[in-house]
Amino acid sequence: MPNSIVPANAEGMPKFDRAAIMRTAWEIARKRFPNMKTAADRRFALSVALKSAWMTAKYEVQQATKTVHQRAAARVEEMKLELMRLDATPFKIRLDGDKRAALASRIDAMTKELAAIPA
Repeated sequence: MPNSIVPANAEGMPKFDRAAIMRTAWEIARKRFPNMKTAADRRFALSVALKSAWMTAKYEVQQATKTVHQRAAARVEEMKLELMRLDATPFKIRLDGDKRAALASRIDAMTKELAAIPA
């Protein structure tokens, strides 16, 4: 894979508010590492916090660009996983019988709605 430089103003690249990301990183660093005494401690704390802040910013952009169809499909998948967790509970643990049935009916209803939404 060749090393090619992508210009900062490339089309399709989301714009990030770098000042807000830096503010968030410092907030994270101060909260997670309150005893930053030496320069090495501050460098480490800011490194960890910057990684976290960038990851959060990229996740928010990803979530904002999802379509309604993708959000609904993700919610259906989450509910199917919850249904699988309910089915996998040991027999000694009592579950509300209505909880599983209600979840299954919601999955069916959302699946029908999802089929009606144009992709």
